[in-house]
Amino acid sequence: MRRALAIGVLVLLAAALAWLRDPAWLATQTTGMREWRQAPDGQRWRWTAGHASFFVPSDASAFRISMATSFDPLEWLGDRPMLVTVTIDDRRAARLVLSQPGWQVATVALPPRGNRRVRRVDLRTSVTRPGNRGVQIGEPEVTTDGQNWRRCCFSER
Repeated sequence: MRRALAIGVLVLLAAALAWLRDPAWLATQTTGMREWRQAPDGQRWRWTAGHASFFVPSDASAFRISMATSFDPLEWLGDRPMLVTVTIDDRRAARLVLSQPGWQVATVALPPRGNRRVRRVDLRTSVTRPGNRGVQIGEPEVTTDGQNWRRCCFSER
């Protein structure tokens, strides 16, 4: 009886840990991001903090995202260039220097698919603007073949 109970508890514990390792709800989680805004041209974007994270599907071969920041010389460090480091699952994948107003697009190749449903993308900025504003980001897009791009991740309308 005790042995059967112990085996049952171990099976339940293993199942719970397997579920927590790759939960389906993880794909919609973000950290370090503010509410959506819309530019006059219709582009949706949001501010990040100095460090922000989101997830992309693991079957994607690449993702791209538009980035910009403010350059107000009247703000503390407001006109200083910003280095944005992109990591995939804690491995540096790209760096982008924002030194002028306007949107820049970062296209990042993803490592081969692992055994999880999603890959974690982290954006870290070298400086932040007043109010802990890091970088403005648009809606991410992913591709599996390098040609057909689709919106993904946290960009529900």
